[in-house]
Amino acid sequence: MLRRWILGWNLAAPFSAVGVGLASGSSLAALGVLASAHWPWLYATLRPGCEWWGAQVKGLDKGTGKVWLTIDDGPDPEDTPRLLDQLDAAGQRATFFVIGQKVQRSPEWIPEILRRGHRIGNHTMTHPAGRFWALPRHRVEQEIKACQDTVRAVTGGYECAWFRAPAGLRSHVVHPVLRSMNLALAGWTVRGFDGVSAKPELVLRRLESGLQEGAGILMHEGRLAQDGSRLAPRVLAGLLQAMSRSELTTGFPD
Repeated sequence: MLRRWILGWNLAAPFSAVGVGLASGSSLAALGVLASAHWPWLYATLRPGCEWWGAQVKGLDKGTGKVWLTIDDGPDPEDTPRLLDQLDAAGQRATFFVIGQKVQRSPEWIPEILRRGHRIGNHTMTHPAGRFWALPRHRVEQEIKACQDTVRAVTGGYECAWFRAPAGLRSHVVHPVLRSMNLALAGWTVRGFDGVSAKPELVLRRLESGLQEGAGILMHEGRLAQDGSRLAPRVLAGLLQAMSRSELTTGFPD
């Protein structure tokens, strides 16, 4: 209902603005009408956790003692093998949201991720983070389908169940595309902002602040810490220790 109202008001607002402007003689009044239509659209699009455009899978149910660990932007030939070894040693499992172009460059890691008991998610073909939210429907569909097809090709038929938009930003056209491909939109409940912060301790502190039963944890691979070491393995090491102290294990959404 809210989705239809936002889209409908965006279509009607320009005509209403003209009527209000003519009736009142005030351009500010007309601009106010336009703003009342555009701000809900922008908020729903640019607020990663907002569900006005449709539902998101953000974590797991309470009462299970589990969290959903997700790692974006792979596969990375440096980080992926290290992360897999760390997860194996701790007996934990993650969902790797992969970028299609990186899959093409390092295809060997996708079957290996699955062989070790993890899951794969769709994170677009080219990761157009700065403009994905503004792409027309056919381009959104191309980005998602190309990644889906690439994963399917290197695994012999694996179908991703979840899609995560670059930076979590997505417009009203994404949910209809996902429905046509039988994909669910993935969100999160806590992130360390490791895409912009190169300090492992700070990233880990942010993740630990939201580390609780049912949480959806967002990490990224493929980045360097400020001292030149690999950021994701250092953060994951601390996170796994924190999970052990809290007696939390990993799981996957139904």
